[in-house]
Amino acid sequence: MPENLIKTLIENLPRYAEEEGDFFSIDRNHLIETLCKTHDVETDIAENTVMLCERFLDCLSVLQADYLSKGEWCFVSFPAQLMALSVLTTMSDQQSHFFDAKFWNTQGIANDKKNQQRDVLRTIETARFENHIGRQAPPIRYCYVAWSIIKLENKILFYQREDTQKRYDKTAGDYGLIGGRANQNDVPIIDKETLLKELQSTHSTIIQKALLETLKRELKEEAGLCFDSHYTFADRHGERSEGD
Repeated sequence: MPENLIKTLIENLPRYAEEEGDFFSIDRNHLIETLCKTHDVETDIAENTVMLCERFLDCLSVLQADYLSKGEWCFVSFPAQLMALSVLTTMSDQQSHFFDAKFWNTQGIANDKKNQQRDVLRTIETARFENHIGRQAPPIRYCYVAWSIIKLENKILFYQREDTQKRYDKTAGDYGLIGGRANQNDVPIIDKETLLKELQSTHSTIIQKALLETLKRELKEEAGLCFDSHYTFADRHGERSEGD
């Protein structure tokens, strides 16, 4: 049913000329009424379909804001119309996808595939951040990290990065403090759903308390060091605990 509604929506979209700049707009309510009549659906179903598609197209900046404020759909340009058609056509066809079915797999893939994923995410997220009207785009990722500062004979111990050629930050350098992100292996056994939500939440006391285990693991993995009583752990709130 949703695919059929979107197909009808495509047939009734406003148009923009490829040359000369001629165009026309379509009233949002007309689109809703057309879906109701064509598919014999309740108004709220048609309205939800139109509004969701409208929000999606507005996120892509393909609809003219001044017309949208008056309840009308009008494309910014012919390329904007093509972009909208590409997205809506994909949504209306279950055999269409923007990415290969295995594109977002992360297990056992080569570095070039990982880099492709990062490139796509970085492009989208950079655009979302830069084009946020209030310049306060909310983050989509949260992580908890534990770092160590180990001083030996007035020298600080650094770890050579695995990625010695930072792809996006050329000033980052090839070395960093020993440490890294908390993962599910650092947390006392709890159910998977709770664990993953806690790991990706904005503020988790469960994960904060597990950061000592993160530090122990990173010290062992990156430098072959065992955490003992010579180390002192401090969280971001300044609370300290001695090593085992």
